[in-house]
Amino acid sequence: MNVKIRNKNLLYAIFCLILLVSCQATKPTLQSKLINETPSSVVFSPDGRLIAAGVWGGVRVWNLTLESFKDYPAKVRNETPVHVSFSPDGTKVAAGIWGAVRVWKLNSTDFTDYPNKVRNDTAARVYFSPDGKWIAAGVFGAVRVWNLDGGAFKDYPLKIINETPGVLAISPDGKVIATGTFGGVMKWDIVPF
Repeated sequence: MNVKIRNKNLLYAIFCLILLVSCQATKPTLQSKLINETPSSVVFSPDGRLIAAGVWGGVRVWNLTLESFKDYPAKVRNETPVHVSFSPDGTKVAAGIWGAVRVWKLNSTDFTDYPNKVRNDTAARVYFSPDGKWIAAGVFGAVRVWNLDGGAFKDYPLKIINETPGVLAISPDGKVIATGTFGGVMKWDIVPF
């Protein structure tokens, strides 16, 4: 009986050692805030020197050259932005947060919130225009486009008013926006601000 217990303990110790070694071998090179979290929406900056991801409490941006990171906080401490997007010039990062789309200026504490239609709504995905002058996101019943200079916005309504678009597409020239909606795809010509 005593030999069986020792053998079980030995097997357990070997199993734990193998698990520990394998975990160390596959340890992420860029750590998130919490040891047990999986970052959302990993994206490279246009120049490839930065990586951003939604993490617990905001957006973390890693500088691959310096092997450092900076955190950009969300409005609510325990929210994790679902989708992160870099501006075309790589100077800003944006994500949907509770009640708004937040655009952070990189390497500073400056940010601007662009409000959603519904106060407790969170945009799943945020997209910069090709020229970086406006952003777009799906909000309750529409695609909302905000001018980054001043915050003016225009809503492009959906066929079903209580639908919230999950994904968008912006044409390469920035003149047309499209989204999947009930029954197909809707597209609109962007009205300049």
